[in-house]
Amino acid sequence: MKKIFTPLLVALAVALAACGDEKTKDQADWFLTPEAVVDGTTVEVSCLTRFGDGVLSAVGAGFIYQPVGEVAFGDFTVVSDCRVDGSRLSCTLNDLMPEMTYVVWAYADLPAGRVQSAGVAFETGKGGGPDPDPDPDPGVAKYKGWAELPAVQERPDDYYYAAHYCDGKPGGRNYSVCYSRDMHGAIWVAYPMHVSYTEGDAGGQNKAWKYDPVIPSFVQPDLSSSYKNSGDGDFSRGHMLASNDRQSSVATNRQTFYYTNMSPQIQNGFNGGIWATLEGNCHKMICSDTLYMVTGAYFADKTKTCKDKNGNTVIVPTHYYKVLIRSKSGNTGKPLWELAADEIECAGYWFEHKVYSGARPAQFIKSVAWIEEQTKQTFFVNVPNAPKEKLNASFWDI
Repeated sequence: MKKIFTPLLVALAVALAACGDEKTKDQADWFLTPEAVVDGTTVEVSCLTRFGDGVLSAVGAGFIYQPVGEVAFGDFTVVSDCRVDGSRLSCTLNDLMPEMTYVVWAYADLPAGRVQSAGVAFETGKGGGPDPDPDPDPGVAKYKGWAELPAVQERPDDYYYAAHYCDGKPGGRNYSVCYSRDMHGAIWVAYPMHVSYTEGDAGGQNKAWKYDPVIPSFVQPDLSSSYKNSGDGDFSRGHMLASNDRQSSVATNRQTFYYTNMSPQIQNGFNGGIWATLEGNCHKMICSDTLYMVTGAYFADKTKTCKDKNGNTVIVPTHYYKVLIRSKSGNTGKPLWELAADEIECAGYWFEHKVYSGARPAQFIKSVAWIEEQTKQTFFVNVPNAPKEKLNASFWDI
């Protein structure tokens, strides 16, 4: 799966002119450039806008697309049945022509007329590849190729789901998040790990703490400063997806500073100790086939709390965990869902949220099935042969 992010130069100019025949207005200042994630002849398109919460749901909004090349310009398709997540608009384009270049634009029908984004080009594959889930869950594009995704739980009064895409290198998806309004924090963050994400030093002094633009800001804590804890010292803003795991570009790294990717963690002896060691050691397991991970928080009870900058209550997790999956050889060149169980390795790490001294991450390794039993989550649902009951501790050099 890949994200195509390419202007069409002359052809795009012609296509924009053709859009004028539909009496649209090119006011790209309302939109960021759309993104297209291609999987054979199915494409997930999304566009982050500058409209406030609720605007896209109140007006007509969607996407316009058309093929380029052999098919004459002017053969437009308008898709109005789209998903709205805050200020992001997205939809799935199915059954496109194989090995064809398309251009897609986002649009919104405002009272003053139609406004639309700049166009972006993408090229479809040969077809026959894995299809997206036929009934995608809101906020998370569930692809069979997204091996890291846990099952989506239907908790509409509590859980919010969002998928974030790289605004810079390497392109494609960045991470997905399950966020709890009741806990005021992340339940899990799922993401791929590959050198294309980790190589570089784009993080630097990037401390762009901000609200997640996809999830409504009113359910998020204000973490422009650290979590406030009464009596025992403040909790740090612990990254679920570490900043060091996204060093390929400043834009991609900046998304790791969204408040929905934060969780209150004891700094000395946990976030700055054994947890940081585990995060660094996971890099040893990155392979050319890609390592897939989920970082999660678990709440055995809700008695431990802290406050955000505005005094809102945040529940402090009692445990943190990571689950990992990859091919055994690391270089099969195949997606995980095509591999047999004996070609796949997976494991988890489970920690009580407390101060550790002299301990090593390897002491806390568990099977993925064991962590599923504790959390009631189901991991790696898009990898049917994942050997979650099996634990080969010697394989995981962390």
